[in-house]
Amino acid sequence: MSLRLWSCLILIFGLNAQPLLAHDDSRLLGSTRLSRAENDVDVVRVPCRPRIHALQLHATRGQVEIERLWVRYGNGRIDYLPVADRIAEGGYTRWIDLRGGERCVVEVGVIGDTERSIDQARLEIYGR
Repeated sequence: MSLRLWSCLILIFGLNAQPLLAHDDSRLLGSTRLSRAENDVDVVRVPCRPRIHALQLHATRGQVEIERLWVRYGNGRIDYLPVADRIAEGGYTRWIDLRGGERCVVEVGVIGDTERSIDQARLEIYGR
């Protein structure tokens, strides 16, 4: 009886976990290195396809401080996104939703700098 119960539980939880894993369809849009100079401005050009509805930032090779983040859409419109954050090396921001649902993003602009690192920190930008 115990073996049958465990088998059923594993089957049920296994089937329920699969959609959660498939839902994370994030992809790397691009990356940049932030200098140690205050308010370094970097613009990452990204392909418009497929459309995305949220961004996430990931810091590698050092800690970064983000002062401002903006996106330029395919129609030329610019949106400033609410990010003023320090991201530790290896850390991520939360997913930042874009206004208007799925959008064609062509550029992501970042104003920020490397903090407490000998080398320039790398900032990776993910979309989903």
